[in-house]
Order: sequence, then structure tokens, then C-alpha cells
Amino acid sequence: MVHAKGVFMMRNAKQIAYIAMASALVAVATLFIHIPVPMLSGYCNLGDGVILCFGALLGPWAALAGALGSALSDLILGYAVYAPATAVIKGLMGWITGTACVKAQKVWQRALWMALAEVIMVGGYFLFETVMYGGATAVGSLAGNAAQAAAGLIVGVVLWPLMARVRKMVP
Repeated sequence: MVHAKGVFMMRNAKQIAYIAMASALVAVATLFIHIPVPMLSGYCNLGDGVILCFGALLGPWAALAGALGSALSDLILGYAVYAPATAVIKGLMGWITGTACVKAQKVWQRALWMALAEVIMVGGYFLFETVMYGGATAVGSLAGNAAQAAAGLIVGVVLWPLMARVRKMVP
């Protein structure tokens, strides 16, 4: 729902509960379903896939769930320096899927928007790491971020129909 001045407003307590639940599931998928990839300087997790599929249930509010759940995961895992960038990057991912994918009618269209969200993730971390650590470090983490993007894309495309069914069942 959009307020008269163009600001998004929460519809009700149920929506807040869904955002909280989605944030928690993003954090759990990031914290507990992650695979260390030392040769790619990092880890691959399924949190991205959860962010992408929650776009079906929450619409643009998936941005908030992605930002909160992912930033919390960074804090818990000891990557506090990444938390602000993660909040912005994963928030953008949730916003794109929640806005564009809900309107997409075909699976390939949703997959394309999800792929764009993952490209933004890879590019966002590349930009952040270039600024923070230099280009060599950023280039070194590209492969790991690309692997995470691929895993997230697969999970998002597979789980989207399930979340879309949940959305239809929930008043």
C-alpha cells in the first residue's frame, strides 16, 4: 500500500510478522545452510535463494527481509564490516524480485529478474571490496560471489512457485 505522499506503509500486523519471519529464514539459510569455499575466499549460502523466493510473498517488502536477515548473518558470522553493504545489496535484491517478479507472468521472465538481482549482488560486493580492500581482493572474490549467485538463482526459481501458492492462500 502506498501512502498519499508516496511512502510505502505497512498494511497490518500480519505483514510485519511475515517480514520478521522472512528475515529470520534468510538469516537461518545464510547461517546454517552455507558451504565454505576457501579457494574462492568465502562461503556459498542459500540465503540469496530465500530472499528471491520471498519476493513472491512479500512483494517489495522482501527488500526489508533481505536487508535485515543478511546483515544480521554478517554480524553473527563475524563479518561486521560487510553488514552495511550487505543490507543495501540484499535489500536491492529483495526489492527487485518483489517488484518485478510479481508482475512477470512466465518462469523465464522471473528467472531473468532474479538473475539481474544476483548480478547486482556480485557487482555490489565487487564495488564494496574494491573500495575497502582494493581491486585485487575484489577480483579474488568474484568467483565465490558468482557461485553464490548461481546457487541463489536455482533456489529462487525452484521455490518461487511454492511461495506464490502460499501468497494465494494467505488473506
